Amino acid sequence: MAIASRQSEKSRQTDLKVAQSAAKAVRTVGVDQMALTRVAADAGFSSGAIYARCDDRSELVVLAWEKSFWPMLSEILSLLIESVLSRSTVNSEQIRELFERASGEDAIPDLGSAMEVIVASRRDEVIAEVVQRDINGLMEDHGVGPSTDGADRQAVVGAICTVFGAALLNSSYSNESIQDIDPFPFLESFMVALQRGTKPSKPAGPVREVAPYAFPTTYDDVRDALISASEYVIARSGVHRATVSRIARRAGVSVGAIYGLYENKDSLVSDCLEVLFPPQTAHDARSWAGVFTAPDQRAMVTQILTNYMSPSYVQWRRFRLEAFIAARHSDAVSEQIAGYAAIARRTILQAAENAPAHADIRPDTGMSSRATVIGLSIFEIVDPTITSLDWRWVPVR
Repeated sequence: MAIASRQSEKSRQTDLKVAQSAAKAVRTVGVDQMALTRVAADAGFSSGAIYARCDDRSELVVLAWEKSFWPMLSEILSLLIESVLSRSTVNSEQIRELFERASGEDAIPDLGSAMEVIVASRRDEVIAEVVQRDINGLMEDHGVGPSTDGADRQAVVGAICTVFGAALLNSSYSNESIQDIDPFPFLESFMVALQRGTKPSKPAGPVREVAPYAFPTTYDDVRDALISASEYVIARSGVHRATVSRIARRAGVSVGAIYGLYENKDSLVSDCLEVLFPPQTAHDARSWAGVFTAPDQRAMVTQILTNYMSPSYVQWRRFRLEAFIAARHSDAVSEQIAGYAAIARRTILQAAENAPAHADIRPDTGMSSRATVIGLSIFEIVDPTITSLDWRWVPVR
């Protein structure tokens, strides 16, 4: 019995070491480029020790999620959910401490990598099974899962999405000119603004017709076809797994035609970002800039969220997430999208200076509320039902 117990403890410790090594690999090279042999070497084990536990990379990511990422993330989410449901900021300092610790430069596991695993779960059934089980299960345990509705569920979803969005964005920008997003000013709105479990008595009024996503043209038919095909493939496969052959096939051109225009795949991806990000980022910035001085901020936020979560934006939402994931592991991609973000940030902060002192969306809450939008794209992977929520629950007067 004692021998069996020692063997069980040794096996558990091995699992933890392997999981920590895998979590480190997600942070340094990403889910798609993680090699089992490198994880084994980093953990100090043979490849056989890894294969005895995991058949492939997907199972290794699952081990990392269950033994490393989820314990860290569930602690933060549990405290956050309890705070929102109890309408209390008592746990705020503890949540902030956990968030900052898990966002540190040397943190393993870290929140940004946990977001990467969630994004990867959209294109990997094995990972999706455990990620969806754990997050939706936690929500159900607190009475705010996908089978429920009402202000409580929607406020919890909003608070979690604020954390998710800030975690991913803060881990994607290497540009020092981009200041980390502090999610807590807006988080506290979710914790204290709703005083009852019903939707706000003051509705936002009828939502205007949703403006569909508009693909920006370069006025070059071949280039447009390649950019469109790249957006399609990257949205489904991620940047690393998007191949030139697949993009060419989707665009209806030869691989040679791509290399006639671009030096390599990186150049094509860079052009894709240059065409797609600036107009949409500028549009988002103008929309959020208008919120600060709007007489009915809830109506403005409702319109922004309704537009962004509409079906026509699905591909853009997925593409943008995959671009942020790529930025975590590519300085070139990170610097490129950080440049777009810096311009948008200036637009928003300039507008925020005119916000009334009593407004819910102010300079300190404006940037974190934008993180909520990115977080909705992440949470949608786990719980697609959020796309049908009535966005008029937002804790904004």
